[in-house]
Amino acid sequence: MDLFDVARSCARRWYVILPLMMLCLLYGKHTYEAAKPVYYANAVIGFAPPSYRIDTAPAGEAVRRNGLLDVGGATLLANLAALGLRQPAVVDKVVAGGGQPNYVARMFPITTGSSQIPLVMLEETSADPQATAKTLELVTAQADSTLRALQQNAQVPEDQMVASFTVQPPSTPVAALPSRTRSTISVLGAGIGLSILLAVLLDVTLERMKRKRRRPEPSIPLGTGEPAATNNRAATSM
Repeated sequence: MDLFDVARSCARRWYVILPLMMLCLLYGKHTYEAAKPVYYANAVIGFAPPSYRIDTAPAGEAVRRNGLLDVGGATLLANLAALGLRQPAVVDKVVAGGGQPNYVARMFPITTGSSQIPLVMLEETSADPQATAKTLELVTAQADSTLRALQQNAQVPEDQMVASFTVQPPSTPVAALPSRTRSTISVLGAGIGLSILLAVLLDVTLERMKRKRRRPEPSIPLGTGEPAATNNRAATSM
């Protein structure tokens, strides 16, 4: 069955496909109108190493340094901070303060081929603009303590620790409907495909039944049974 056969089947069974498509359009309209707006906001935090270095030390004493900076620089600390801000202990503190647990902490997005910069972007999307702003405020407030705890676990000297600072404060939540169009298109696509499939299946079934009814019954040729009966009577008389 090719595309032309499908089109002919749909044309013959228009009384099936049209009501199904109408139902599909009505459901798609309901899906589009029922989608509620969500509110998106973000914030950006940066990292500042100590403003001084101690490259020499008295004889017999070690030089105090931040080993994390020596290994991976501020970018490593930014990665660690992004991971740390999603730890359950931090999420619990944000929720306890009235925030949402579904916030995102990730490295600042860059274009392909560019070098990663030591910034962390915080993002939040929710149905309540106030909850969105509150969440980002709470997460931003947790950045410095989270970074400090990570460096303490790495045994970084207190006077060599990197501190976080707010590069971009939480932005004003902006309303958006990111999933409404996608959901509506998915519903319409699935509904139209199902309508065509049902119409074709029904058409194939009805056409086969119609051909079976039109097929003539096989008939016995005249005279084929008489010789056999005659031979039987002759054999009996003998």
